[in-house]
Amino acid sequence: MRILFVVHQYLPRHVTGTEQYVRSLALTLRGGGHDVHIIAWEPFTELEVPDAFWFARDESVEGVPVHRLSVHARFAANRELAEYENPLAAEMFAGWLRSRQFDVVHVFHARHLGTAALTVPLDLGLPLVVHLMDFWFLCPNFLLLRRDGALCDGPPDGGFGCLPCIDPALADEVERLHLRPHVAALTAVPPPPGGQTPTPARRAHALVARRERLFSVLARAHAVLSPSRFLRERFEAQGFPRGIIGLLPYGLAADRFGDARCEPRGEARPLRIGYVGSLTRHKGVHVVIAAVRSLPPDAVQLQVWGSLESVPAYASELQQLAGEAPNIAFRGRFRPDELGRVLAGFDVQVVPSLWYENTPFAALEALQFGLPVVASALGGIAEVVRHEQNGLTFPPGDVLALAAILRRLAGADELRLRLGSRGGVPAIADNVAALLELYGRLAAEAR
Repeated sequence: MRILFVVHQYLPRHVTGTEQYVRSLALTLRGGGHDVHIIAWEPFTELEVPDAFWFARDESVEGVPVHRLSVHARFAANRELAEYENPLAAEMFAGWLRSRQFDVVHVFHARHLGTAALTVPLDLGLPLVVHLMDFWFLCPNFLLLRRDGALCDGPPDGGFGCLPCIDPALADEVERLHLRPHVAALTAVPPPPGGQTPTPARRAHALVARRERLFSVLARAHAVLSPSRFLRERFEAQGFPRGIIGLLPYGLAADRFGDARCEPRGEARPLRIGYVGSLTRHKGVHVVIAAVRSLPPDAVQLQVWGSLESVPAYASELQQLAGEAPNIAFRGRFRPDELGRVLAGFDVQVVPSLWYENTPFAALEALQFGLPVVASALGGIAEVVRHEQNGLTFPPGDVLALAAILRRLAGADELRLRLGSRGGVPAIADNVAALLELYGRLAAEAR
């Protein structure tokens, strides 16, 4: 089959769980003789194209054809709208797709390409599969987190609650200019894609009408997939039609770790705790650092793996919190092919998330490798990390509860080994088999 994957960004410059999953699927499908192509948005700030208005480039990443495109912010001045309605990006995508033949289009993330990632294939009569990798179709910041860090179940106050969350100054201006009745009257009408002039009314309209616009487009897809029951339930609780979203838990490639294996822990060695992932506040890295600081330095060690440059202010805060503690080390980034080596240096991995994690790949990878996982009991994490079975869970943000768990593991090797022997993570080959069956059925129906 000839398959197109659509994603908001791609390797090697962008290395999050979404990109890694897309990579694994693409390589496995191509290894099976299928022709997989990827189209990806590339943030304009990272492109060395001075004075350019737009950007398009073809390249190959690990043998997979990748077409990257981007549009300068001057064509997307209404950033709240351009994030999901960008006429120039839509035209670039449509022109590229019309000149090629695919049997199916699979969208993993539509940010910046926006609704065009779905409507263009549909208008061309192509079968469309959409994967819900996070809450982007539901939440403007895709995290379901308010500005103060509190959890959010979906756009509050008819969408007006998103204004102070995304831009407090915009919310103040809407109130000062008495625009709320005007914007409320427009909510039944989708924002015009060409409304890129960033007036307060147009920006507010883009946020307030966002969910209904995206849900209406998403409902047109031939198949919608979720990796967790929790994510599916969140969408349905916010009004997305029930019975449409299918369940497909993430699988991992069998060769993800090379020849690396779990190393036995010496009796006199401290418990080696690992964190792998983005160094952003919603990931809760400060929680695990605070928990480790409360324990004797000779009992536990913490390795923090993640880029210190992505969010410098938060990274600096983490380093200040760690202080001169000899048992806390910041290791920076690592290449994807080094994952096994990194995990081999842990006795346990911590996933201290403060947001409704969908299905964190850090937890899946640790479980597949044979490590117990200590994680926040939040969102889709509980579907992966089962308390007292393959890991231990604690209330999100609870430093004392996390410290108690780490203290318990430091003195109980038998418990740690028992938890680490029960991964049960699906294989990427199982995901591919399920997707090929779905692709084949949709392609046959289209013919």
